Amino acid sequence: MLFKLSKRNVQRSMKDYSIYFFTLVLGVCIFYIFNSVEAQTAMMDMTENQKKLMEVTTMIISIVSVFVSFILGFLIIYANNFIIKKRNREFGIYMTLGISRSKIAFMLFYETIIVGVMSLAVGLFVGVFLSQGLASVTAKLFSLDMKKYQFIFSKEACIKTIIYFSIMFFITMILNFVVVSRYKLINLINSQRKNEKLKGTNLILSVALFIISIVCLGFAYKLILENALVDITDNNFKLSILLGVVGTVLFFRSLAGFLIKLVQNDKNLYLKNLNTFTLRQLNSKINTNYISMSIICLMLFISIGMYSSAIGLKNAMEKSAESQTPYDATFIETYNPQEKTNYNNEKLSEILKKLDLNVNDYSKEYLDYNFYKSPIKFIKMFENTSDDFLSKQLKVTMDHNIPIIKLSDYNKLNKMAGKKPINLKDKEVLFVTNSSTMENPIKDYIKNNKSIKIGNDEFKINENYQNQSLENDLAKDNFITFVVEDKYADKYDISQKCLSFNYVGDKKDTENNLTKNLEKSKNKQIQYQKDNGSILIFISKQMVLEINMSNAAMFLYIGLYIGIIFLISSAAVLALNQLSGATESLGRYEILKKLGVSSKMINKSIFIQVFIYFSLPIALALVHSYFGIKVANNVIKIFGDYDTVGTNVVAVVSICVIYAIYFFGTCKGYRRIVNK
Repeated sequence: MLFKLSKRNVQRSMKDYSIYFFTLVLGVCIFYIFNSVEAQTAMMDMTENQKKLMEVTTMIISIVSVFVSFILGFLIIYANNFIIKKRNREFGIYMTLGISRSKIAFMLFYETIIVGVMSLAVGLFVGVFLSQGLASVTAKLFSLDMKKYQFIFSKEACIKTIIYFSIMFFITMILNFVVVSRYKLINLINSQRKNEKLKGTNLILSVALFIISIVCLGFAYKLILENALVDITDNNFKLSILLGVVGTVLFFRSLAGFLIKLVQNDKNLYLKNLNTFTLRQLNSKINTNYISMSIICLMLFISIGMYSSAIGLKNAMEKSAESQTPYDATFIETYNPQEKTNYNNEKLSEILKKLDLNVNDYSKEYLDYNFYKSPIKFIKMFENTSDDFLSKQLKVTMDHNIPIIKLSDYNKLNKMAGKKPINLKDKEVLFVTNSSTMENPIKDYIKNNKSIKIGNDEFKINENYQNQSLENDLAKDNFITFVVEDKYADKYDISQKCLSFNYVGDKKDTENNLTKNLEKSKNKQIQYQKDNGSILIFISKQMVLEINMSNAAMFLYIGLYIGIIFLISSAAVLALNQLSGATESLGRYEILKKLGVSSKMINKSIFIQVFIYFSLPIALALVHSYFGIKVANNVIKIFGDYDTVGTNVVAVVSICVIYAIYFFGTCKGYRRIVNK
């Protein structure tokens, strides 16, 4: 009997709380999709390095999934409380008819099981199909062939999803038992007659809090722009976060009393149609739920930031991978400056021969070259830069001597990379960088300085600086290098030895052979490094591409995962809050109908109320995001160039589309409750 009643209750409430069910399904779907990444990559033809890198990504996703499960768990509990609150009068009638609290609790138990099983089944079904799309995204990121594609079902992801969500629903059931055990019949029967108490609507207090909130947010934005995410351990960065949170809470706390008084000043607007009623309804909700609206605003800010940054990092890393690796392979020998500063004159190719690695076996075109340590400090050279981001970096960047490369080596490298050689006059220097963030500072330096003194020699600066990598880099960290004639470079100590070359024959096979031989000679390499105090590094084009694509996949997946979960959780809480308010306000709408107010006017009032309620959190979140994304873009540009405007617009529009779906769904549900 109880099970049949529970089944009927679920069917009856499904339309009113379709948003809750939709969010549960979406949550299950997303949880499965991102936890099935490991199964997707398992069937792809990946190299060992790619598999290892993706294992790291899947491990991080598993850790993030625990955090995501807590977010979804709180959402389920929060939504469940709204649903129970809506049905207080119904439960009071059950108790009047002699149904005990324990039976009501078991009825809720059955309802939770039915909703849980339905959402799990639908969510997993949709998730299995949508995860096939994520497989194609992964394949595209790693430039893998999808000819061997097959339909993927991840048993592990399915089991994990069922376990995690079963635990969430089980906790909800326990809480339902606790809530029902505290029910009092008189309170349940009179639940719809209770009016919400309006607190803190004093105009002077509201205006004061509003001004304080604006000041807090203004200082928060100022501090974050000054920090520019260069040093997140800085106290000013922590203070900007604190002021941002406090400012957000005070903004919504002051808004209820401030908003109604502001609109009341315009009598034509205030008294038009149902604006008085609509504003009172809205005022009541904001005043009661300002804490939850503040949290939702901050969650939306995180969602926009994660979503935008993830896409930006992915695009930047994809574009930078090729420019980071002008050659098929580079060996680098470097020393810890604190332990040894002087190199011997032995070429790196000769050193590798002693380690049973003959570069002639892998290439017919290679070059031994050195970087030399100039006496000019990087911080000293750019201490007066007008570039805001670089000036902030200089405060936390470890000072280093700017490297020099010989003109003859530079031209040979250009030839190997398929570029034209350059000519320099006597005592002329060329600036080379591969960092996008250094282009404007270098332009400004060249514009303001016609020459530069390196040691005892005065060099004229060549106006045509070059943006390129001089060796294979794991990151674009060559801020600036001087190119001078050979005789001037020889005056200084070697700071780094390099050997760059392009493979002969099939590049993939050649690299496989080289990496196998590197592994065989590993003991000799370790012994050499120990005896010499140096560090030997091997960086290949394929390796950098794989690392960049793996990092791009990791940032993209985690950013989208957290971003979407925060988005749907925020939108769902707003929606359920409004739908709960619709139930509580039924008596008010009945009075409006008795007074002759048309359904059209009521529906318009509902639309305006829900629109403003949804707009406020995301509007402030977008303001937060403007400053957050602005500083994040500077950091992302370190990894490479990308279309910042296009990427951010796509991210924001995508989020607004999902948010709009919840908004229109809430409007429809609200009208159904009021008009049925």
